[in-house]
Amino acid sequence: MRWSQHPVFQEPPMEKIVFYEDRDFRGKSYDCKGDSADLQGFIRRCNSVKVEGGWWVLYQRDNYNGYQYVVGPGEYNDHRRWMGFNDCVRSCRIIKHVTEYKLRLFDRPNFVGQSLELTENTKSIQEKWFRQEVQSCKVLEGSWVFFEHPNFCGRQYLLEKGEYRHHSEWGALKSTVGSIRIIQYNQ
Repeated sequence: MRWSQHPVFQEPPMEKIVFYEDRDFRGKSYDCKGDSADLQGFIRRCNSVKVEGGWWVLYQRDNYNGYQYVVGPGEYNDHRRWMGFNDCVRSCRIIKHVTEYKLRLFDRPNFVGQSLELTENTKSIQEKWFRQEVQSCKVLEGSWVFFEHPNFCGRQYLLEKGEYRHHSEWGALKSTVGSIRIIQYNQ
């Protein structure tokens, strides 16, 4: 008789981000372990961060508004390292840990027109779909980041599981999507 192997339960890694007011991890700092709608009471500006666990989305304004910057485990010694336009980070939240990824893009609002299904990172939408216009989408599994330009550059928009009938629902002013990246905890 053979003993069956039982999987070992592993707790997810601790989620933590440290904000610094100055570049190169200097100046006043604030350790954050969860969603925060208003960071202004803790730091006045943000020029560097250390992500010690988890994936985070940083927002330019309080209450999860304004430009979005997605950061994963690592050190960012200057706001330009996370493609920040300036040193203004006013709120943040943790991105949920998921293990499956599926996304369907549509070239018209309300999930009509031509569509494309993705399950992996895409450095250039035009190479796979011959268009940059994404008017609506369904995130079937996972968390994804839309970038304004190819090669994961430009403004970022975090999309989590759900339906987005119009590009304005993910915060974009235009329907232009240049590249798309999956948020994976093992990256």
